[in-house]
Amino acid sequence: MEAEVKRSVENPSRGESFPGYKVLKRIGEGGTAIVYKGLQASLNRLVAIKVISRHIGSHPLLVERFDRESLIIARLNHPHIIHVIDRGTTPNGRPFFVMEYVDGIDLQAAIRVGRLDFTRKLDLVIQICKALSYAHRNGVIHRDIKPSNVLIDSDGNARVADFGIAQFVDGQDRNPVNTRTNLVMGSLPYMSPEQQTDSRAVTARSDLFSLGALTYELFTGIRPMGRFRLPSEVLPRFPEPLEDLILRCLDPDPEKRPATADEVKETLLKLLQGAHLDSSQRERASQGISRTDEKFALLDVMQEGEEGATYLYENRENQSLLVIKKRPSSKAGSEEARRLTTLEHSNIANVLGVSKNERFFIVVMEYLSGGSLEDRLIKPLPVGEALKTTREICEGLLFAHANGVVHGSLQPRKILFSESGRVKIADFGFYEQGDAFEAYCLQAEPKSVRADMFSTAVLFYQMLTGDLPGWEKDDLVPSERFFALPLEVQDLAARMLMCRRGSLTMGPDLVIEEIDGLLDSNEKTTILEEEPEPAGPAQTGTVAPRPLRDFLFLLSIAGAVGGCLFFSGRIDDLVWLLSRYLY
Repeated sequence: MEAEVKRSVENPSRGESFPGYKVLKRIGEGGTAIVYKGLQASLNRLVAIKVISRHIGSHPLLVERFDRESLIIARLNHPHIIHVIDRGTTPNGRPFFVMEYVDGIDLQAAIRVGRLDFTRKLDLVIQICKALSYAHRNGVIHRDIKPSNVLIDSDGNARVADFGIAQFVDGQDRNPVNTRTNLVMGSLPYMSPEQQTDSRAVTARSDLFSLGALTYELFTGIRPMGRFRLPSEVLPRFPEPLEDLILRCLDPDPEKRPATADEVKETLLKLLQGAHLDSSQRERASQGISRTDEKFALLDVMQEGEEGATYLYENRENQSLLVIKKRPSSKAGSEEARRLTTLEHSNIANVLGVSKNERFFIVVMEYLSGGSLEDRLIKPLPVGEALKTTREICEGLLFAHANGVVHGSLQPRKILFSESGRVKIADFGFYEQGDAFEAYCLQAEPKSVRADMFSTAVLFYQMLTGDLPGWEKDDLVPSERFFALPLEVQDLAARMLMCRRGSLTMGPDLVIEEIDGLLDSNEKTTILEEEPEPAGPAQTGTVAPRPLRDFLFLLSIAGAVGGCLFFSGRIDDLVWLLSRYLY
């Protein structure tokens, strides 16, 4: 009892307690919540505790949204987004969640201090754009972008906070509880016209309006309220391209705003021309690349690590963007990249050039603004989207394999997307080791056609369920979410994964054929667009009991696979299926 009292420390000003945390002081308060600086007793580390405001605690919709916030942020994993650590409920029923504590100041305070120079301001807006791009790709709209919701940490990095009134945006959402509200959510000076009128009209472009208001204030020190002055009227010699971008973001018509946060980011990067990068970053980028500055301008460092680095450049002649990847010469992948310079396919990232010296090999490839599959896996994809994405991966592999090129290390971050959403496979031959790749690797054949198809099967399963497949030795152990999928989809995924047991591999051509059959079936249209949900108490009566689902799964697999296994002499695989799902 005494130990429990020590773990639950009272906040003297409010009478609240947060089990496991000690409140140190209040650090912020908004319309929906109060934020405290606290100490996590178990790890002795500083945290930020956010608890719903007392005066709105009785509103069920706001309580529901606040309660969801921790789940949303927990799934968002990005260096420019505040991470959630824990969640809970106070003894009097007020929900709270715990975030990492960021030692720094918010952007509102930085604006008041007035010490940020032009380059630093642009750099911070670019970092906010990167956070929004990631969130928007996952269907998450912030809804309250403003300077006080952007923290600047001790390293100078922007960290976007308070996704508390964000919600997952799903065009197929048929639950009126998730869409019906007359509440004004957000901060009026930064709120888009459509958000002020109808919360159901909010889109990712609503965040871009707020970003435009933030950027206007960041550079002018004034909030763009009503009929505001042009930035150039406030500050003489204000850059025209930046003013045009801000005004586009602030356009009352969402369709006239930039299409994506990536578009805003790319415009700002072209304006900066790499001025935000320090001398060491520029020096590392230029190593091993001769005469780069004559043709290309370094815009940004996308990634740096032991395995190599990735840089964003602009072609000085036509202002197009391209990516330069640099890897140690000892690493694999240069031969595959060289072959791809002579090949072109709509589902393979275009390789524009390759060079190699004693220290590095350099790959120049097209820039793809749609991000990676890794960016989109904070929740399962709708079944139809997972099928279409897998189909395009198989189209790319079918072409590559036919031309003697094996990938060897397929994983989510190597599946990229164009601006239009087309799948583009990248990094052929960039074989890697380590825990991150092990789940996608066929250990007996790390670099083969069979291994590529196993990696594709794992990706398909992960897209459908949000999880990596579980195994007992080489036997698949399907998750609860897997059993919520249409039986035909379960069947396809399970058969694709069977090559781990040494079974016959489904080639990309056969996978494409079967996916086409699923996508062309009109009666399956609705179910293929839905996201699978894990079976649980709330679904009692709508999902078959586990033994029945196992048996139905067995029948679907045995019916589809039994014949081909029998005639191919793989009776042992059918016996395995029977034993796996009957006992």
